[in-house]
Amino acid sequence: MKKHTLFLLGAVVFASSCTKDEPTPEDTKPTQPATYSFTNVDYSGQTARLDMLAELTAEMKKPNTGVAADEAVMLNMFANENSPFADGTLNSSTKQLKSKCYDGGGSPMTVSSFEYYMTRLASLSNAGMGAWAPGTAGIATSGTKAYFFDENGVEYTQIIEKGLMGAVFYYQIAETYTRDGKIGDAVDNETVTDGKGTDMEHHWDEAFGYFGGTVDLTEANYADQSLRYHAKYAKKGSDAGLETVGNVMYQFIKGRYSISNKNYTDRDAAAEQLRKDYELIMATTAIHYINGSIADFGDDALRNHQISEAYAFVVSLHYNADKSISDTDLEEVKDFFRVDMGGHKIPNFLNVTVATLNQAKDKLSTVYGLDAVKDTI
Repeated sequence: MKKHTLFLLGAVVFASSCTKDEPTPEDTKPTQPATYSFTNVDYSGQTARLDMLAELTAEMKKPNTGVAADEAVMLNMFANENSPFADGTLNSSTKQLKSKCYDGGGSPMTVSSFEYYMTRLASLSNAGMGAWAPGTAGIATSGTKAYFFDENGVEYTQIIEKGLMGAVFYYQIAETYTRDGKIGDAVDNETVTDGKGTDMEHHWDEAFGYFGGTVDLTEANYADQSLRYHAKYAKKGSDAGLETVGNVMYQFIKGRYSISNKNYTDRDAAAEQLRKDYELIMATTAIHYINGSIADFGDDALRNHQISEAYAFVVSLHYNADKSISDTDLEEVKDFFRVDMGGHKIPNFLNVTVATLNQAKDKLSTVYGLDAVKDTI
């Protein structure tokens, strides 16, 4: 009996040891990477549009140095027509900013808004570039810094650049590439194209391309990274301890990993959370520049420059149907920076005060739960 019992015990131990050595399905499942490190990734079209905005911004900044901006060049860069770029690869590209720009209803900036601002910038800068004063367009300086403002203190360069970051980059992420039309169950996630992945993988990669970050960007190393556009401005929230950079990167990585592993529940969760985390970049950056304009309120150049940036980031909050801020509250914040011209509200910073700037900041911080850090962002 004892021998029989020992034999059975030995058999159990042997079987157990063999089973332990066998890989389980969970053991063989790949783990989510810490960086955006995937095979068959291509977002060259998004990189091209980031490069196009960089050249457009350089043209728009010419009036800061006393050189008039060229209307035709700016409009051609927006639409990628008539070979306006110094980078020849952009001229030969089929990509453009205009075709990807928000052009729907509501009150955010649209294609016609940006074209109007470009025309105005060219017209005002060609008319003369003396010193700026309330009611007179021109250049305001602060130390070595110089900015060209319209008669109402609005810097069109910032309105257009930061505005297009919202109306193209953020809009495409929030309303195109993280929605069912691009990553829904009807989108092909089986056929792999070398260098590009499946259609679903590729669409998610294109969303990442609009961010302007590096594939190895983390919360720990963002201060040392060479970042562009929203990836760069995400630092504002991270510097205040909100981990804006890390949160957005985590969702980008989670979404791509989930798509590649056909985990569509996690894919949808990542898309939803990414839109929320990305929206916070707009809110924290707007508050950051409101704080800057308050601190530099007595300096015409720095005040108006930063208010222009803040206003553009506030308007960018529109480009997400799932935004946390209501349309009513968003219009209220925008009204702190606008005047009503016969039923048409336009940015005008001549009547902005420290008190109204604080009101705008308080409304944003309340909506986004940022009261504890609103003065340090």
